[in-house]
Amino acid sequence: MAVELHTETEDEYFTIQEINQLLQNLSEADIFRLKEIAGRYIRHSLMEADDLFHDAIVAIASGDRTFKREVPLIAFFAGTMKSLASNEKRKRQKFIAIGDESADENIDIEKNAIADQELEEIYKLFEKDTDVETLLIHKLDELTPSEICEKENWDKTKYNAVNKRLRRALNKRFPNGREI
Repeated sequence: MAVELHTETEDEYFTIQEINQLLQNLSEADIFRLKEIAGRYIRHSLMEADDLFHDAIVAIASGDRTFKREVPLIAFFAGTMKSLASNEKRKRQKFIAIGDESADENIDIEKNAIADQELEEIYKLFEKDTDVETLLIHKLDELTPSEICEKENWDKTKYNAVNKRLRRALNKRFPNGREI
């Protein structure tokens, strides 16, 4: 008889009531920032930024998504919007490709070419900033901020400063969001 061990505790996640309280406490600045992020994620989809923002509120408030306490609300909210927008784009691409199997291949080839070009531009942006390069590598490895700090012997202040440089440079270089 196999026994599953659960190492996660219920305290690791916010309850629906706590999540709803966090959502109610969003400042106008937070809402403005989240709507800007939504605007970046809706590229190549049929959604409007406000629709994406509201869909994310519904998904979060309903408890459809598990929300770990260690994750900042804005980051969780942005991740939820990114996921919803990505799903919408995928649905749209499947709809376009109905009856034409070569359309999927063309979309993938074009998407990969754009992604490669953007990745090259991003590397050039940070070729003289080893801290940001290090952060990017760890993010690609899907390390958490705590893991990155531990691995690089950074404190939270340094992590936040490096992450801020990364965000600002990307927002300056890609003011309308990235293609992929």
